[in-house]
Amino acid sequence: MKFATAFVVLAAVLGSCYLVSAQSHNYFFGARVPYDTLVNQTTVIQTGAFLRVRSQEVIYPLKGQRGRNITAIYVYDRLGGGRGGFASITSGGIGKNFTRIYLKSQRGNGMNFQVEVYGR
Repeated sequence: MKFATAFVVLAAVLGSCYLVSAQSHNYFFGARVPYDTLVNQTTVIQTGAFLRVRSQEVIYPLKGQRGRNITAIYVYDRLGGGRGGFASITSGGIGKNFTRIYLKSQRGNGMNFQVEVYGR
């Protein structure tokens, strides 16, 4: 009986480790609807540095561009394996004609994000 209990606990621990390693940090703000178009696509790649956190801001619209009404923002973490970073909207966003997205890596890791902004 003790062996069976230990086996179940070990299986649960190993299973949870597998789930953690398969995490991705994709973020989806808003929703695409018919007739939305891709108004901006940005790829952010930075290499990791020992015990450092990397960060970068993505701004839409770029200087001199006319902003369109934003309906969805998709941030894809292309690093994978639970090593990716985090994204947050610091200003503007859905329903506005501008946005500022803050991207941040985990300590010691780099980042590889693809940011897509959809609008009308």
